[in-house]
Amino acid sequence: MLNSYPGDVIMAKFIRVNTKTRIVDITEIPEQYTMLGGRELTSTMLLDEVDPMTDPLGPGNKLIFATGLLAGTAAPNFSRLSIGAKSPLTGGIKESNVGGKAAFLLGQHDIRAIILDGNPGDKAFFTIAITSDGDVVLEDVTKGKSLGNYAFARDVVEKHGSGVAAISIGPAGANQVLMSSIASLDLQNNPSRQAARGGLGAVMGSKGIKAIIIEPKQGSSIKFEDLGTFKSIASAWAKELKTGKAGFSKLGTSMTVSISQAVQGLPTRNFSSGTFDGAEKISGETLHEVIIARGGRFGIPCLPGCAVQCSNLFIGPDGKHVTSGLEYETIAMNGSNLGIDDIDAIARVDHECDDIGIDTIEFGATMGVLMEAGKCEFGNASDIFSVLDDIRKMTKNGKLYSQGAHRTGTALGATRIPAVKKQAMSAYDPRTYKGMGVTFITSPMGADHTAGAAIYKRTGFEPQKDYGDVFEKKAKLDLSFELQVLNGACDMLGCCYFIGPNLDTLDRAAKLINARYGYEWDVETLVTKAKTMLRDELEFNKHAAFTSADDRLPEFFESETLTPLGRTWDITGDEIDSFWKDKL
Repeated sequence: MLNSYPGDVIMAKFIRVNTKTRIVDITEIPEQYTMLGGRELTSTMLLDEVDPMTDPLGPGNKLIFATGLLAGTAAPNFSRLSIGAKSPLTGGIKESNVGGKAAFLLGQHDIRAIILDGNPGDKAFFTIAITSDGDVVLEDVTKGKSLGNYAFARDVVEKHGSGVAAISIGPAGANQVLMSSIASLDLQNNPSRQAARGGLGAVMGSKGIKAIIIEPKQGSSIKFEDLGTFKSIASAWAKELKTGKAGFSKLGTSMTVSISQAVQGLPTRNFSSGTFDGAEKISGETLHEVIIARGGRFGIPCLPGCAVQCSNLFIGPDGKHVTSGLEYETIAMNGSNLGIDDIDAIARVDHECDDIGIDTIEFGATMGVLMEAGKCEFGNASDIFSVLDDIRKMTKNGKLYSQGAHRTGTALGATRIPAVKKQAMSAYDPRTYKGMGVTFITSPMGADHTAGAAIYKRTGFEPQKDYGDVFEKKAKLDLSFELQVLNGACDMLGCCYFIGPNLDTLDRAAKLINARYGYEWDVETLVTKAKTMLRDELEFNKHAAFTSADDRLPEFFESETLTPLGRTWDITGDEIDSFWKDKL
């Protein structure tokens, strides 16, 4: 079956797809959403159009793909894609953003958002393709709905050409499992960029959509109020980032393995210790050496216009591609957290997770729970691949394990489950990373480090302010709040926060937006918008029946000291309960 819908020649479009009737509606952006993009747009639309008590996998939920206001332009690192829905994993509002080519090409097509509504009511699966001339074509792919992301990517590139972008789900999303992710093709056409958190791949599967495919537009129609000023700011910023982030380009986020080991906050054996004897074997330095020795690549951009270029391409001992974009959180959660010191095994886990379409963080946390519960053995990579095979094949065990750390641990009677709001914590032990712990607890997104990344030496609104050492309680409530605003602003702008979640970034972003649209925005405008977005997300969760009881770390973080230094979690429940008071 093939349905085609011609695209109108209009500026800034919404594409709404009713997945039950398979009718596509292409319209101009409604006035109330004109000045919104990225996470701000997804969260605002969810609060406006989705009942917070709806079934996340039912027809009342919506899956929204939104670009930032500068997508498709030369603004450095501003073409990330935000994906939002009510999360089937947390039960609350969720936005997960991703690199790759999709947002850039959508920006070139002047498409601000694609909204999937309803449920198909049958077992059919479709792809949605946006052609080079802007038409929208639906194609039945039911027979291939459980195809892995890598095989699907090869088919898409063969059919649509190497310049195509694709956003797809693997067999996990097709089976609507709660740790399922949404893959985005990188610049080498690998499905290695993953909007992984919150189980949004399951929502896409519930809509009967295997993929959204975007062909490059023939000639850009992007208009600028002041093209000269835009080019001047964007070009200077890109050059500055390329020089200033050269070290980051070499090691990427994997450098954090050594940092976390040094500050003794590296999750080890299901968050029972802050250091790992095998840390050096899985460090960024070791990863870089392996990449160079085998003819892999580092310093790769993850999206068009990326000036930071922190991604990598990992080659196996047989000379074949294994994975791309191997990052700290994946390495730590599937390495030290599981007692694994084999970088090749971790890279294979990353490949399998990307192909199946599951969150490497949620998977690593789930494996840690399984190992502590005696279902698997710490340090045994074979057990990890056996569980991955169970999830791919949806065996009886696979059906349980694929629902994430919280539900798996609860079913097994485990008492040490590293999750907040039913979402697994990423690779930062909160007894060392105090600011990150506050973010895990208070963010409307669940235990998501990107919501307010209080990493080592990160500051907030005031770079000269003393926010204390990473493991100190001092100023961490302030730091988490300020970073939740700054990271939230980056999410709504569609920019990678690796360019710097700070007020200088917002100042430059405002100037670029003004040069494109003729607005008169400044830093205060963007801060206010980010605060409003956070308030809306908290309001959604309130109506989804979240209470202060959901804003707590698992009990073991409070009752157990973190070895080897005996650190504790010393931020009180009363302090957490008043965290958002008078801030938004």
